[in-house]
This record gives sequence, structure tokens and C-alpha cells, in this order.
Amino acid sequence: MESLDEHHFIPNRLKYWANKQPGAQAFVYVAKDKPNAVLTSKEIYDLSVQFGRRLSNLGLKPGSVVCILIPDSPAAMIAYFGILCAGCTVQNATIQMSDGTYLLQNLRKSKCRAIILSSSPDDQATRIISQHLDTVSGNYVTSNKLPDLKNVIYTNVNLSVELGFIWQKGVDLTDNSYTEEVNISTDDVTVIMSSSGTTGLSKLIPVRNAYFDSIEVFMKSISESMYAVSSCISMFDEHSIAWVWGLPFYYTQTGGRTILLDRRIKSDDSLDIRFVKDIIIRENCQIAKLSAASCLELTKFIQRESPDTVALPLNTVILAGQPLKKNILTAIGTLATTVYNMYGSTELGGVSKKKIDQESGFEDFNTGSIMEMANVKIVDEYLKDVPTETYGHVLVKTTAICRPYIGDEDDLWVSKFTDDGWFLTNDYGCLTEKGELIVQGRFDDVIMRGMNYYHPSWIENIIRGCPGVADVMVVKIPDKALLNEICACYILEKDSDICPEDVMNF
Repeated sequence: MESLDEHHFIPNRLKYWANKQPGAQAFVYVAKDKPNAVLTSKEIYDLSVQFGRRLSNLGLKPGSVVCILIPDSPAAMIAYFGILCAGCTVQNATIQMSDGTYLLQNLRKSKCRAIILSSSPDDQATRIISQHLDTVSGNYVTSNKLPDLKNVIYTNVNLSVELGFIWQKGVDLTDNSYTEEVNISTDDVTVIMSSSGTTGLSKLIPVRNAYFDSIEVFMKSISESMYAVSSCISMFDEHSIAWVWGLPFYYTQTGGRTILLDRRIKSDDSLDIRFVKDIIIRENCQIAKLSAASCLELTKFIQRESPDTVALPLNTVILAGQPLKKNILTAIGTLATTVYNMYGSTELGGVSKKKIDQESGFEDFNTGSIMEMANVKIVDEYLKDVPTETYGHVLVKTTAICRPYIGDEDDLWVSKFTDDGWFLTNDYGCLTEKGELIVQGRFDDVIMRGMNYYHPSWIENIIRGCPGVADVMVVKIPDKALLNEICACYILEKDSDICPEDVMNF
């Protein structure tokens, strides 16, 4: 009998689950006051293969970079898997600056050949990119600003709840069969991710097939214990596919049902915790991937609810992306029986994991035991090893390290390593007597707010443009849920009468 381990690469895994459980729900997208949008295992495979073939008919070759710039939705998931089925590379991009400066720089660095945009002219990415297209003929484009860009594929993601792409020229499908002749190796780049931006402009990190092993090992260790209890496990995931922790590892590893937020539906940036609670109950989710802030907010919300409220079905909450404090223990017993915290980075994959339950307890910033694919040591400012329980620079070696950065000079990447090959994380921490890793945060002045990093200079430059502001300094202040909150301290120009609300509005 064939096993999942025989299907190491994502296109083959999609086919495996399509054959094993064709009618099973794979991805369920939810939004307020809207019907669920569901993709089954068979639909995921069939639609992804079709999308991949259409890319090939546009002239895209294996290894070509295709950027997804549409909101999280069924269309985004099909595009993601479809790009991989064509042997191409997904570029996950975000808009850090409203004028698209960094976005355009990163598209040039990656030599992006195609972009998937919303057909809505009000979409921010569509508005930015369309300003830099010189000619458009069907799906074919030319651009002096993006010379490698040759194709644009539009989706009606903001116009309809139906899944659909707009294929206009040169993509007729005369052969309905599909031959899986795309050769894939462990060294091929699967996804290009943007780093967190702790040095200002995000770096482009090439994620290879081998990288996924470290994350899948983590997911497998959790799911196996869950599937021993029940054969039908659903997971709620609040994260966007644009972040490495939001990539669909759970489905490719387990075939399990994943509940995701449909971001086609416009709303404010905050996550509605009551809606999240209702979804977890309605969809009977036993696992949830949350941010630490959402986890704590959901815990407080449940504690305020009436005792008659229906209990959450959650057994396990998975967190990643920021140091945790002891207040996370309030989630144990209220929100779930077990919390897992994962430490790593886009460059490194998974490094350590911590299981938090009633028996284990927890101390601030504990990221747990080192995973089998990683090695960690702590050094002083001279890169000399320090004793156990002594704080210093966290250095890591993993089999999943992604190198080099795309489109940057080699010395930028070389500066991240010691002479003997250890990655300089710029994190401050120590190893305990139990072999667990404590990580308190970054050495430099970047502000970590929840799972996001903010450069003070970005915000300061914006506020300096506010009429009446003479100067400004942005600092961090402690926050129990977010780790840090951002505080802007400004000086008024002479005779200025603006108030804090005026600055906030600006």
C-alpha cells in the first residue's frame, strides 16, 4: 500500500490525498455573513493541475517566478498549488509601503515573470502594479519598470464569491489529460518568502523543498497524537498564506481539514474574537493556529462569557512568531488543554518547540527543546561559547537553512554566518540545564509587536510629515498580549495647536 512518505513533493501529495479522500473537505474559507467556500481534496488537485497547465500554455517554464497578490481565498490557494504543479516558484509578497516601493524592488530582484492580481481596480496591489504596465494584450504585458514581467492573470476575487480566473489569450486547453513530467528536486526553490523586515527593506528568502521537512516534522508530532484520539480533525488557522507559518503544511502533511479566513471580504484589520470563537465551535476545530495576542484575547473573552456558553472543542493551540510570557498559562484549561510554541525563522525553518500544559508549567520566553534537525549554541560578543544558563547571542545550524538572499549581494548573506557556518540570529537568549532555549528578543532596536516587526524610522518619517510636528521619536512600551506596543513621542512646532488625535488621524 502506498504511503504519504512516497510522495515527498507537494504536487504528488495533492494527488495522494485526492485519490485517498476525494470528497473530503480540504480547505474551508469563512467570512462574516457569507456562506463557506469549500474546496475538497479532489477539487484542490484538479483545479491546481488545470491552473498549472494554463501557466505552461502562457509560456512559463519550470523555475519561473510567479507572484500572488490577491487576498487569501480559494483562488489564492489554487494559484499557490497551481504554480507548484507547473514546476514554477511562488513569490509571496506583501505591500509594506503604500506607494509600492518595496514591492516593485522585490519583484525586480526575483525576476518575476507573472503576477496574479484582483480584477477589482480598487485593490491596492492592482492599483500599484497597473501604473507600471506599458502595454496589456490579454494576459500578456510589457513593463519598463518590471522588465521580466510578461504575464498578468486576473481573478474575480473581489467581484464574486465564485472561484474563477480570467484567461484571455494563448491559454486554450486542447488536451484535457495531464502528464506529470515536471521534474522536482529537494534543491528546487518552492516559495520565495519576504523576511520580517528587521533591517528595513524585507529580504527575499528562497525556500526549497527540503525546508518544509522541519515544519512538517513539527506538525506531524502534534497531529499523530490528535489522530490517535479521532480520525476527523479540523484546524482553524488565522494566519495568511503570505507568511511562512501560514503555508498549508497541515493539509499536505495530514490531509486534515483546515478552516481559513476569507480575506476577500473587506473588514478592518482587527480580528473579531467573537467570530473566531463561533467559527471554532461551528466547525468543530480541535486545533487552532493563532497569534499569541489572539490566543490571550480569546481566552479573556471566554472567561467573560456566561457559564452556560458552549465549550470550545479545542484540544491544542499552536503559536509561533513571538516570545511568550507566563500569562499564556491562562489559556490552559480555559481555551485548550495544550499549547505548543514554536521558535524559528523564515531563513531557518523550525528550531525549537515547547509543549505547555498543566504538568509542564512555563517560564517567560521559553521556546522549548531543540528540534532534531537543528543545533543551537549561545556565544558572547566575541563568539565564544558561554556556560549553560548564561545569556548571549543565539546561533543556529539547521538542515533547512535557506541561502542566499535573492537579488542581494553575497556579503549580505555572508554577514549572517560565522566562519564555521553558524547562523547569527541576532536573538538574545540562553540554554537551560534541561536543554531548553530561552529567547528574550532581538538585540537591535526593531520593535516586535505581536508577530510583526516595525522599524521606528519608518513610522518616524511618516509622522514628521504631519503639519505642526517638529520632531518625533518612536519607542516601544511593554504589552502583555503583544509583547510591545508602539509609542510615538513628538515635539510641536512653535505656535502649533495640534493634539494627539490630529497626529493619529494623519
